[in-house]
Amino acid sequence: MAERRSFSSAEIKLLDALNAGRIADFRSPVTTSDKPAEGKNWGDERTISAATIRAIINDAIPGCSPTAAGVHIAGVRIAGELQLASLQIPYPLELIGCRIDSPINLSRAKLNILNLSGSYVGRINAESVELSSSVFLNNGFVASDEVCLRQAHIRGDLSCIGGRFDHPQHLALGAAGSTIHGHVLLSNGLTVNGQIDLTEARVGGLFYCAHSLIENPGFKALTMDHAQFASDVILSNAFKARGEISCVGANITRLLYCNNCSLDNAGGSALAADAILIGGDALLGNWFYATGAVRFCDAVIGGSLRCVGGAFDNPGGFAMILDHARVGGSIHMHTRFLANGAVQLDHITVGGSLVGSGGSFQNSHGVAISLRGAKVKGNVALNHGLRARGAVLLDRSEMSELICSEARFENPGGIALSADDARITGNLFLNDGFRSLGAVQLENAKIGGAIDCTDGTFEQAGEGPITSIARPLANRR
Repeated sequence: MAERRSFSSAEIKLLDALNAGRIADFRSPVTTSDKPAEGKNWGDERTISAATIRAIINDAIPGCSPTAAGVHIAGVRIAGELQLASLQIPYPLELIGCRIDSPINLSRAKLNILNLSGSYVGRINAESVELSSSVFLNNGFVASDEVCLRQAHIRGDLSCIGGRFDHPQHLALGAAGSTIHGHVLLSNGLTVNGQIDLTEARVGGLFYCAHSLIENPGFKALTMDHAQFASDVILSNAFKARGEISCVGANITRLLYCNNCSLDNAGGSALAADAILIGGDALLGNWFYATGAVRFCDAVIGGSLRCVGGAFDNPGGFAMILDHARVGGSIHMHTRFLANGAVQLDHITVGGSLVGSGGSFQNSHGVAISLRGAKVKGNVALNHGLRARGAVLLDRSEMSELICSEARFENPGGIALSADDARITGNLFLNDGFRSLGAVQLENAKIGGAIDCTDGTFEQAGEGPITSIARPLANRR
């Protein structure tokens, strides 16, 4: 039923603009008081009742019918809870640079576009909302409470470019179970103090984090467990996270691209990607830096794992752990690669080679590299300036060749290199400047080619520099 009520001068201006298909713009081009964060001081001339906006959308005001341009308001304070739950809004709803302190309720609503660019809001409840286009929470958007998009269906993009979500130690942006046909854009100055949750979400376009910060120290910062991504997941271009990034059991059709980013969760997992499925390559290099464990246990990577130029820092713990992972291509941990903590790849399956040439693996008095029970179709190359401080364990592994030329393995008083019960179908090279400080063990290893120790140096007294020489495959029964 149509409402009969009196309207303020600001509301009359709004009604006139909507009927004419224009933006209702209350911003002043000559003052600096247009910042929505300061909008609590805006007077009646810039204040509109939330009930009036609902009445407009609900066709409850005689003579007021928004055009296809929709409800487009800029620079006002909206007083009261904006209650739009379950409404059908067949046109854009755009509240630009507005101040909305009370909750916005869009639960189960159906609308075209939701644009809150530059607005200052409190809590938004848009659970199970349906949009035929995009959601814009960008360009100076600020939320001081949870933005809930759980189970939302967005046929366009979710854009948070340059926004700010401030709900420390709590959920800042919740989109668990949502379906987003376009891109998820968390970039270009976005700052989040709290958690972003995309558990079991489905994303049809890019998932893009760049030049942005998500921080929730000591808790989960970004959760994508069991989410499905039809394109690339990109954490790059100076992206920073403080707190855990978790994508356990996620399915990424194309690339996981984590170059030039910083993940910080000291004492915990910086990146938890156990049981992840990646159709293409996983790239964690070129100024990738993680403080805390990087986990890919039971992961399936269709392409290669490339960590060239990456730094993995978790002293006394796991710098990187990939137990039981399957990699269709090769593993690259060479050329400026640095691990401070154990790199454990036990029972991994690799379709190509494992290359650690020139890498630095540091875990003194512990295990630097563990490749026990692994199956590597190609070569294991731990050579050309590689330095390992701590034990290197290749026991029970299978590979084409083991190449340790020009490498240094240091574990004084312990095992420098162990390949007990290993199966090497080709040659074993411990030559051309190879140096071990600690025992080298090849107990019961089976080697199909030659063992070349030319110009190798083996330091440490005991049963001998090489405790047990393997029998070539041709001589075994």
